[in-house]
Amino acid sequence: MSESAIADFVTSFVPDTATHAEPVRGRVVMSKRRIVLATGDETTTIPLGGVFDVQHETAPGDLAEFFDDTVTVAYERDGDRRVAVIEGAGDTVERFVVLVFKGLLNGSTVYAKHPARRGGRVTDQSFASGALAVSPGTVAVRGDAGFSLDISTVTHFERVDRDVGGTTRKILSVRHLGDAGQQVTTELALDSGRKMNLLGRFIRLRYTHLKQELADVDLTEEAVEALVAIYSSGPDANVATVLGLDASRLTVLLNDLIEKGLVADDESGPRLTAMGQAAVSEHIEAVNF
Repeated sequence: MSESAIADFVTSFVPDTATHAEPVRGRVVMSKRRIVLATGDETTTIPLGGVFDVQHETAPGDLAEFFDDTVTVAYERDGDRRVAVIEGAGDTVERFVVLVFKGLLNGSTVYAKHPARRGGRVTDQSFASGALAVSPGTVAVRGDAGFSLDISTVTHFERVDRDVGGTTRKILSVRHLGDAGQQVTTELALDSGRKMNLLGRFIRLRYTHLKQELADVDLTEEAVEALVAIYSSGPDANVATVLGLDASRLTVLLNDLIEKGLVADDESGPRLTAMGQAAVSEHIEAVNF
């Protein structure tokens, strides 16, 4: 591959589910234009321009006997639709998945209405164009009316029909938390249906990952109230006063939240991690339902 590699690692994979019944061991090399799956005997090239779906989940069907987790890449090449399956466990593969989505989506023209709603009120905001940029925790729009949407604060998303520039088209409607815990809806549209599907998949994957981590954490009502207080008031908040706790009890509570990965504490005070923000989003969504 002549272009520079942005990912290069060794793992097991099924280069093409139509021709390979079992995984093989080899290198996965990715550039800004393609993914190459290479063994000692053969090379399979996946053009990024042909990728129409990426999934990172428990191994499907018969592959469960070979893999615990997989990255499935569905793509079109030479008029045929094909599927490659890559072993999906570990931090290296997690970073690889994000790089794939960056390669597929970053720089694409996106039309955004932000916010389309505040709470239950429709705003007079119109769609504005910008450049799409995704990262592990955010979906951002770069441009004059740019903004960044934190995926950990997402509470709901769906595809709906909207008028964009005089044409009815499918858009992605994302409900998330704005300032001070207010529910906000942002609407996003891309020219390519393929990229719309990929953006929806990216948000769903990151959103689901956080929700799965959160499902393994037991939270008391007091702990949830502390998370909401930190979110609403920021690191300078006197959480003890807000919750009516003495200093010793607050220390125990915060240490527990830090241990569970919901809160980080630094020189500026306690702040929510991505999973902590997801917990607040889930709580506020339940209250507003």
